[in-house]
Amino acid sequence: MAVFISKYTPEIGALIRSVLVRMRARLPGAVEFVYDNYNALVIGYGPTERPSEAWFSVVAYPRKVSLCFLQGTKL
Repeated sequence: MAVFISKYTPEIGALIRSVLVRMRARLPGAVEFVYDNYNALVIGYGPTERPSEAWFSVVAYPRKVSLCFLQGTKL
């Protein structure tokens, strides 16, 4: 994952790493999925290896980092 994060500015890279540390602390044991999309880096978190069951994803764009809630009212 470090290779993907290194493509971002130092500020966004630091933000990505900070968010990942917090997500991993809040979701111990969650499966982490990493996708290098053409316009964003997506890191998803879920209970199994099935991406369709993921709860959240952190999406890193060149200028911002977003948190997406994937299960809506099921959470």
